[in-house]
Amino acid sequence: MNRLDKNLLIYLPTSVIPIAGSTIYSIISINKIRDFVEALPYIFLGLPASLLTSAILTFEYFKQFIYVVLLIVVLAPFISSFAISRTYENVEVIPNEYYIEITLKVPISYSQFSDPNALFEKIFNKALKKMKNPYYYYKLRSLGNCSNLKVEVHEDRIVLRKRCGDTIVEINLSNKDEAYMKVSISY
Repeated sequence: MNRLDKNLLIYLPTSVIPIAGSTIYSIISINKIRDFVEALPYIFLGLPASLLTSAILTFEYFKQFIYVVLLIVVLAPFISSFAISRTYENVEVIPNEYYIEITLKVPISYSQFSDPNALFEKIFNKALKKMKNPYYYYKLRSLGNCSNLKVEVHEDRIVLRKRCGDTIVEINLSNKDEAYMKVSISY
């Protein structure tokens, strides 16, 4: 299991705010992580405190609305996190005369990786989740068994490149929280 980010756990007390606390905490975590599936543990961490404070407040003052408020407290963080994570879905397919180029931005914190192969696999698997087209998905899924990883270190970025027949995957790491992945598939 992945370890939880301590920088996001600092914001956990915001989930104590009645009714809106879990939604606020989920928005903070999804803006940092940018991936709905990876933000789910943080959402589940914020729910109990928000449910408790909302139930106490609602039971004390608005008894007839307790079920509605508790339903809102449970559903709102998931809906808002999913909606915000969809804004970070950015897959571009650019057809060319000789090849198809697929570009995507993958959110990742690569400061915890020391092995470029593990970093490539992590970014590649995250990007593979974003692929909706089954042809590209199966074509890229078979790329794990191909050539060795080539690493280029430049002054301002790191380039990880892997080639498999007519398919080239290139990952550019230029800042600390986002990787740019470009896949070129020739016809």
